Amino acid sequence: MFITLLSPGMTVLSPGVLELHKLIANALVLYFALLGVWGVFIGVRRARPSPAFRGALFIGVALGVVQALVGSVLVAADLRPGDNLHYLYGASLIVTVPLVGSYIADKKFSRPLAYGLASLFMAGLAIRAITTGGSG
Repeated sequence: MFITLLSPGMTVLSPGVLELHKLIANALVLYFALLGVWGVFIGVRRARPSPAFRGALFIGVALGVVQALVGSVLVAADLRPGDNLHYLYGASLIVTVPLVGSYIADKKFSRPLAYGLASLFMAGLAIRAITTGGSG
């Protein structure tokens, strides 16, 4: 169990939650970097995005949402990041794919290339979120 109830209104957070948050953060950097390279490769080849690529985008955003939920548990336990920009980077990571999708909906721009570049941007956002998250 990650959270133990001591008495009403008082909880102790297991160190596992913070470690899980760090682990997911590192996974997000690697995941979006690889996804970005994949998208740029598809875009340069002028190929259509495969269902696997679109699914991978969805999984990345879902992982970002899971990360935000784990972070919310940390905030509820009064473990806050070192810099409030951490919240902005995390939120930006979640909304980037839908924003790119809405922006390129009526454009004649390579969708895989746009999503690939956005994924590389999101890998950078994840790195910045890590650097503003605090010590450790």
